[in-house]
Amino acid sequence: MELLGQTGVVVTSQKAQAVFAGHGARVDKNKNRVFLPPDLVEKALSSMPAEICIPGRDPSRDYTMGGDRLGFVNFGSTVYLNDLETGSRRKALKEDVVQVTRVMDTLDSLKILISMLNATDESPVTETLHTLAAMLANTTKPVEAIPPTANLIPRMAAMGEAAVGRETFRRRPFFFTGVCVVSPLQLVDDCSEVLMAAVEHGFVTSVLSMCLAGGTAPVHLAGTVVQHNAEVLSGLTLGQLIKPGAPMFYSSSTTSLDMRYGMAAVGAPEGALLNAALAQMGRYYHIPVRVSGG
Repeated sequence: MELLGQTGVVVTSQKAQAVFAGHGARVDKNKNRVFLPPDLVEKALSSMPAEICIPGRDPSRDYTMGGDRLGFVNFGSTVYLNDLETGSRRKALKEDVVQVTRVMDTLDSLKILISMLNATDESPVTETLHTLAAMLANTTKPVEAIPPTANLIPRMAAMGEAAVGRETFRRRPFFFTGVCVVSPLQLVDDCSEVLMAAVEHGFVTSVLSMCLAGGTAPVHLAGTVVQHNAEVLSGLTLGQLIKPGAPMFYSSSTTSLDMRYGMAAVGAPEGALLNAALAQMGRYYHIPVRVSGG
């Protein structure tokens, strides 16, 4: 709370700045920095549901998050793969998305599916839509789609409505979306605009940070937990100010920086420690939480 109130968060979206300012946050327009008072954040967190249902296209595959429930989801999104026939490394295609989705659909351990591969043979402008379409046609589990820009949200909603009918989809939107805060402490345009559009359309929305301890966050793990927590809380607060009670959850892909190669050390022991701590933070606030595994 001290970090959000005194250091603040960089928010470049004028709409998001206006939402924060309209609820009592101080906005420094010269620096695009928003300072969130503790009572504003606490009020937003109090409106979040402790449990949320993420619908599948088949109701028998709905997944409820929250409490002591434990479920698994795959990791994504990959641009390259090793071809099963030739063994050579190549870019993923839409047909690959179809095939891997069919495999994940049969795995009982996976309760929610993320786009594991990107359909790189499609235009970068519509790649997210093609990937989502390929997944929705090949699974009835809940699907997470992460659009790069907010203008894709209405198009995604139209796809869902075309599949099951407008009223059915609006009552049970069977895919959800997520945004990633930019470390350190930045709700950039694409993040905040996608978040607001998703909440306005009634989608379940994940707010994720991927702090890198020793890179985009303090090298000390406790300091990384503090920064990650502030980043995610800023996004959750924005969503609840748009629509109190909106289904949202706390997410993490935070880990340490591999300083030799300049890469995220996914699977490192530090990542496991960080995500165990961040899972506890989500439980502390009594909201659903998802973290990366080691």
